[in-house]
Amino acid sequence: MRDMDLIYPEGFGEALSGGEREYEHQRIRKRIEQFGMKPEVLNWLLEFAKLGIPKSTGFGIGVERLTRFCCGLKRIEDVSLFPKVPGSWGL
Repeated sequence: MRDMDLIYPEGFGEALSGGEREYEHQRIRKRIEQFGMKPEVLNWLLEFAKLGIPKSTGFGIGVERLTRFCCGLKRIEDVSLFPKVPGSWGL
């Protein structure tokens, strides 16, 4: 499986993450077991995998992180409409 991260310069951190999805039945089953899950719980997924899941990839970008980088702001809370700051109780 392949994955990647794109990092902003100047210490702004991660811009986006992406990767390939598992699509082979045996690999999916092995990962389910590695995480200590019961294969019966995800039987629907395993059945799809037996039929054949096409290869796919994807990525996600954080809009707030992009805005923070473009505006040159120090804190992510400065670009969030309703930031969750520990200890502030929203005040």
